Amino acid sequence: MRGVQALKEGLIWRVGDGTQIDIWSDPWIPDGLTRRPITPRGQTLIRRVSELIDPESGDWDRQIIKSIFWEEDVIHILRIPVKQDMEDLLAWHYDKKGIFSVKSAYHVLDDGRTRDRCRQRGEGSGSTTSPKAPEFSWKRIWQLRCPPKIRHFLWRFTHNSLPLRMNIARRGMEIDTRCPVCWRLDEDGGHCFLRCKYVKECWRAMNLEGIRIRLSTLSGAEQVSDCILSLKEEEKMATIGLLWSWWNARNKANAGEQRRSTDEVTFSARMAMISIANDKGPRPVSGGRACSWDAPPEGIWKINIDGGFCEENKRGAWGFVVRDSEGKAAMAGAGCMEVVADALCAEAHACVEALKAVAEVGMQSILLETDSQLLVKALKSKEHDQALGGVLFREAKFLIFV
Repeated sequence: MRGVQALKEGLIWRVGDGTQIDIWSDPWIPDGLTRRPITPRGQTLIRRVSELIDPESGDWDRQIIKSIFWEEDVIHILRIPVKQDMEDLLAWHYDKKGIFSVKSAYHVLDDGRTRDRCRQRGEGSGSTTSPKAPEFSWKRIWQLRCPPKIRHFLWRFTHNSLPLRMNIARRGMEIDTRCPVCWRLDEDGGHCFLRCKYVKECWRAMNLEGIRIRLSTLSGAEQVSDCILSLKEEEKMATIGLLWSWWNARNKANAGEQRRSTDEVTFSARMAMISIANDKGPRPVSGGRACSWDAPPEGIWKINIDGGFCEENKRGAWGFVVRDSEGKAAMAGAGCMEVVADALCAEAHACVEALKAVAEVGMQSILLETDSQLLVKALKSKEHDQALGGVLFREAKFLIFV
C-alpha cells in the first residue's frame, strides 16, 4: 500500500493533445511537489488542458494562458511541448525517461518522511533562525579535469552516500559499524577519510597534514568538498587523488584482504594525480560535434540538425541543412523558440522541423545526422517516449516512418 501511495505521488501527465488532463486536479506541470498550477482557479470555466491549445497552430494559446495563470505557471506551461493528434501519457516524474523504478520510489517515500520531520520541528514565528547556508555548486564536481569514476566518487562523497558502515546501519541493516581498517571506532565519513590512524599516516606522507586538520574542523560532507574544490590546483589534485586511493584501499580491507601499506596508498594516489592531470575533462553529453562532414551515398539526402538552449532565460533555437552526395546544400531552415524545456527538446524541435520540411518537398531517401546521442537513443527506441520531450520524439519517429 505504501508503494501504491508513492506511485500516486510520483505520477505526471505528459501532454499530447491535452484532452484527458484536468488543469486543476491532475499533475501535469513538471515543477513543484504537486505538479499542479499554483494559480487559484477562481471563476475560470476552462477545465481541460486541450482548451489551452490553439486549434489552428497546434501550439499553446499564449494569450489565454497569460490571462488565466500567474507568471510562474505561464513559464512552466509554455516549456511543455504539445501535439494535437498525440495521446496524453502517464509517466513517472522522478525519472528523466519517465519510467518508474523502485529506487526512485524509495527516494520519494524517504523525502516525504524528511519533509514530515521538518514540519514537526517547525519553529514559532517569534523564533530566530540562522541564515541559510549557500547552496553547493555541483557543477564544480562534474567540470573537474579527472576520469569519470573519480568525479562520480567525489559526487557520492559529497552526498555522504558512500557505503560506509554507519551509513549502512542507518538504513536498518545489522552490521558491525567499526572501521574495517583500524577496527577501533565507528566508521563514518569523518573517521574513514580524516581520523582513522592509518589514513592520518597517508595524509602526512603526502605532505597534506595541514589540509587534513582544516577539513577535520568542518561539519558536513558538502563543506569538506567545498573546501577541497577551493584549494590551489596542485593541492586539490593531490587531495582528491589521496581520497580516491584511500577509498580503494579501504574497500580491499573491507573485503577481507590485507591492509595496504602507507607507501602503496600514496603511490596509488600519485598515479591517480597523473591520470587527473592527463585527463581532458568531462566529455559533452551529446558526444561532441564531428570535426568533418561525410558525404552520403549517391541518391541520399543528408540532413544535419542542431538545437541551442540558454539555461538563464529558457530560450532556444533550432536549425537544419540538407545536402546531396556532392555536398551541395538543397535546403536549410532555422528558427527561435521563446520558451523551451531543455537542450534535448531544442534538438528534438530541430529534428521535427527538418523532417517536416523534407516531407513537404517529397524527399524520401534521407540520412539524419545529429550531435546528440540522447536524441539518437530516443529516436531508436520507445524508452524516452514518456520523457518531458516524449511528444517530440514520437512525432519525429512518426515522420521518419510515415
